[in-house]
Amino acid sequence: MKTHQPVRSPTQSDIAKVAGVTAATVSMALRNDPRITPSTQEKVRQAAKSLHYKPDPILSALVARRDLNRKHRAYANIAALLDDRWDPKIHSQWLNSFIAGMQASSARFGYNLDIIHLQRDLGSKRQPDRLLHSRGIRGVILMPLFNQELIAQLQWSRYSAVGLGHPPQSLPINRVGSDAFQAMHIACLRLRELGYRRIGLINHMIAEQRLRYEWLGAISKEHFLPDSGLTILQPHLPTILEPDSLLDWVRKGKPDAVITNHGHIFHWLNAAGFSVPEKLGLVLLNRDFSEPVGAAGLSQHLDASGEAAVELLHTLLLRGETGFPSVPREVLIRPHWVDGFTLRKQSPAPPSPAARKRSKSPKS
Repeated sequence: MKTHQPVRSPTQSDIAKVAGVTAATVSMALRNDPRITPSTQEKVRQAAKSLHYKPDPILSALVARRDLNRKHRAYANIAALLDDRWDPKIHSQWLNSFIAGMQASSARFGYNLDIIHLQRDLGSKRQPDRLLHSRGIRGVILMPLFNQELIAQLQWSRYSAVGLGHPPQSLPINRVGSDAFQAMHIACLRLRELGYRRIGLINHMIAEQRLRYEWLGAISKEHFLPDSGLTILQPHLPTILEPDSLLDWVRKGKPDAVITNHGHIFHWLNAAGFSVPEKLGLVLLNRDFSEPVGAAGLSQHLDASGEAAVELLHTLLLRGETGFPSVPREVLIRPHWVDGFTLRKQSPAPPSPAARKRSKSPKS
């Protein structure tokens, strides 16, 4: 009686024979090691594909753990792509927080992290990939874009890629960002606990578009919660945020608290007689990098987002995954609430005449 021998899965040694290279070269090529030329990497990938090779996830994890314990290690060079249209006088703090997190995680995994400016370094080049190739870049992290427009046209199939924040829809790459919907939900919960009732959102429309309307959606849901207790005003979402139109909105809507990502509104309100927090409460959706210092709001842990972006990129590099994934992944960092001087506990509202009348009526 014939016995069927189990089909043996192809190994890296099998790939090496087909590609005409050593097993060590195969191992490095499948990890996008910069010491292996792009042409050899492509030859190895084609050989692996022809053999229907699938990496062993347990073995990959053991190799990664072994390499992490080495004093001198370098999987590849990676790059953070920085949009230099952001004004450094205004935006340097939160950008540097992203970078600090990426640098910490890169050091832990053994990567060399380059900061490459999209306009200054790549924008004027007809073939921007040459610069990345010359530096041995195998993985890129796209930092938040100023207006969702990426000027430098890269061949994304060459890189493992992760976006920070919300990459444009034209770039369906894996991303890491703060959980914007949860941030607004947490803010509404805290305002309700403090006794605020009339709440309004103030933001640039372009910022809402960049966030896929997650702040707007999260505050709008309060309309449909039976136990919300909040009255949500029509949001103020101008193209350009100016004090006159903002103050008109406040006078008409009569909010007792506003939620925003723009700290300078604090000064506009106080100058117009809407003193914070005596007459109007204020919540900042990213309090760590906005004035006034000590305001109530959300800490979004941008450094943790930077760390998580490198961690996700590391996984993609180990697997040899480049280009646009068939199913992009999202890693969301949960923000947390921090109390501050721009809010205070509200006095309970006096009962309405109808409620007073009911309370005085004799019980049957």
